[in-house]
Amino acid sequence: MWKYKHYRNTFLIATISACLPAAIIGLFVYIFGTANIEAEAKRTHQNQVSFATERIDSNLAHLETVIAQWSFNLNLSNTYGNLDVEKDFYNIQQVIFKSLTWIKSSDPLIEEVSLYLDKQEVLITENKGILKFDSQDTLKLYRSLIAYQRDIFWTDTITNNKHAAPYMLVMRLPGGLVKTEAALIVEINSKQLNRLIGELDPGGEGSALLMQQDGNYISFGRDGAAGPSELDVFVTDAVKGQGQDRGSVIETWQGQTFSISFGKMKRIGHIWTVATATPIEQMTKPVKLLSHVVIYAGAAGLLFALGLSWLASRQLYRPIRRLAALLRPGGKPGFEGTDEIDYIASEWNNLSRESQTLQERLDTHLPSLRESFLLQLVQGHLYFLNDAEITRRMEEYGWEVQDKLHAAIVLQLHGLYSSEGRFSSGDEQLVTFAAFNIVEELVKSKALDANVINFQDLTVGLLVRLHRDTAMEDVKSVLYHLAGELAATLHNLLKVHTTVCVGKTAGSLSHIPAMFDDTRKALSHKKLNEQQQILYMDEMMPEGQHQIMYPLEAEKEIIQALRMGMEAELYKGMDEFLSTLQRQSDKEIQVRHGLLQLYGNLQNAIMLSGFSPLQIVGGEMLWEELLHLQDPNAVLQSIKNNLVRPYIRVLHVTQDIQLKQLVEKVLITIHEQYMKDISLEYCADLHGTYPKKLSLGFKQVTDKTFIDYLTKYRLDKAKQLLLETDEKINDIAVRVGYQPPYFNRIFKKNEGMTPGQFREKGGSAD
Repeated sequence: MWKYKHYRNTFLIATISACLPAAIIGLFVYIFGTANIEAEAKRTHQNQVSFATERIDSNLAHLETVIAQWSFNLNLSNTYGNLDVEKDFYNIQQVIFKSLTWIKSSDPLIEEVSLYLDKQEVLITENKGILKFDSQDTLKLYRSLIAYQRDIFWTDTITNNKHAAPYMLVMRLPGGLVKTEAALIVEINSKQLNRLIGELDPGGEGSALLMQQDGNYISFGRDGAAGPSELDVFVTDAVKGQGQDRGSVIETWQGQTFSISFGKMKRIGHIWTVATATPIEQMTKPVKLLSHVVIYAGAAGLLFALGLSWLASRQLYRPIRRLAALLRPGGKPGFEGTDEIDYIASEWNNLSRESQTLQERLDTHLPSLRESFLLQLVQGHLYFLNDAEITRRMEEYGWEVQDKLHAAIVLQLHGLYSSEGRFSSGDEQLVTFAAFNIVEELVKSKALDANVINFQDLTVGLLVRLHRDTAMEDVKSVLYHLAGELAATLHNLLKVHTTVCVGKTAGSLSHIPAMFDDTRKALSHKKLNEQQQILYMDEMMPEGQHQIMYPLEAEKEIIQALRMGMEAELYKGMDEFLSTLQRQSDKEIQVRHGLLQLYGNLQNAIMLSGFSPLQIVGGEMLWEELLHLQDPNAVLQSIKNNLVRPYIRVLHVTQDIQLKQLVEKVLITIHEQYMKDISLEYCADLHGTYPKKLSLGFKQVTDKTFIDYLTKYRLDKAKQLLLETDEKINDIAVRVGYQPPYFNRIFKKNEGMTPGQFREKGGSAD
């Protein structure tokens, strides 16, 4: 039929009609689409680098936080001050080596953890033990670490481990204004760091770098790299000239176009840069290939159109398939015979319910956390926080404390048993709670910026915040008027005797514990037979004008260290106390009088802790010995040897017993209530402690964290039900305290198989 002209013309017209649009579209995609995709690829690449930079920064920041927390929680400073590395085997084995092991296992980025002791001139590592330095040059390098101006910093001064990255994290111990005698040295696992950086170049056709601001390389994103490649150097030069924190440029190298993106992160004392280069051709290849196929295959007509439809449908279906696979436990595909859209909607609803449940839990626990934090603050348990840290914590809980003047009011109820028969023995907490609610409602009605504190002992505290610029006369007027109204309201409603003590004011948050302590002590000046009375500390306890040659602030730190059993801080504080006393006083009698005053206050603190000083000193009259000692250093040493050290020994034994008893009670609670919504905070409140203490104690006694133990116990119960019953998996999940979708994920994570697979295999692994 080709010989017929009309057929030829018709065929040509049909061919042109069918192929020309496809050819035009192909050319348009090729010419204009490539340019747009290059721009879009640049933006996408920059977003990927920004996200990866944030993830890397988060990993490194987490490592820094973990090391800082370990240095505080493990309290290594108690061991290295006067440590004899050749004789003190117990502290080295049980404290230092164990601590280094815990720290190393706390973050996968850690390759090795070492403790450098400056006084002993040794380096203690988990694997190699105690190492002496073979040269003074090496010793000088380590000593430069503890002389650094920062307490925690990154450095490349010492890099001997071939498996570690060139930069290491150093934590000076102890930090702050205290003289540093040791350093905790954390070496970074180069493979883990390379893995993080190498994720930016999954195809391996480009470059991924982590480098210092001076151009020194930290990671090339690949293992075994002895140095930078030519492409790495090219990327480094392209990034060096950029002034902004993040950006993306298109550069050509050896005839190939690359999208080079970078992002900067601030490390302690340094700025690190993450840079990556990806070939543009790799990004635009699918579009170019598609345009060529459209141009050359236009004559194929319907068959090619069907092929393109098939290819397009696969491309469009791929994101849906990937999203459904991500939502499926284990992240593996396998949706034959199911509707993926319905499955995604179901999983999304489950995730939304879990998110809502977590938010409700947070909203439920937040008031108790606020109340617990405030109670710990006024009782002096947060002595280790400075003003800036307390301010940050209080602002996180929703309180505005900047530029505020803080005032304390304490209310005490008494005459309970003569309250017209309303109350009886055992109603103390009930009455205190009622007074707490009354005070809270009264404060709300006046729109005061204040918090009410329930001391659980017929005493209620009120922390009032006023603007710092408020005149003192106006402050007194507000507090005095409020005190009178509180006393009258509580007396009228509860029919009990009420005493209100208006304390002094303070501009510093760290003074709040002492302010409340003084205010509560002032309540002892109340008159017993008055039904309503108001005490004003400014009038009861006027401040004298005598010059006091006594370091009161140093004494407070000593008393706090004594109560907490912090032996090293206690002895150091006592030595500083004597030095300060000798600087302030030029007469021996004043120094001796100050030491005797300290001794009396230490005895008082020991008695308030529930211990008898007489039994601790073995029934001896230590006063007589102290009075006959002339040398102040001898007096201080006698107090340490005969009172403080015996008390610390007794206190540590008592604390260990109490801690073990506390954890045993929590274990019983877990075993009885594991199917309920229990948490570390709930158990801490239930057993009268605070979460941080319970968390550390639980780990110390059981060698597991609270959540790990609870998870293992729940999963053990679930496995028992899976093997011994025919209950549905969703019902078993609810019985052990989990939502079904979360139960499937956590079971898979811990056991390596789904609950259904575990039941089918009878509990045995492959």
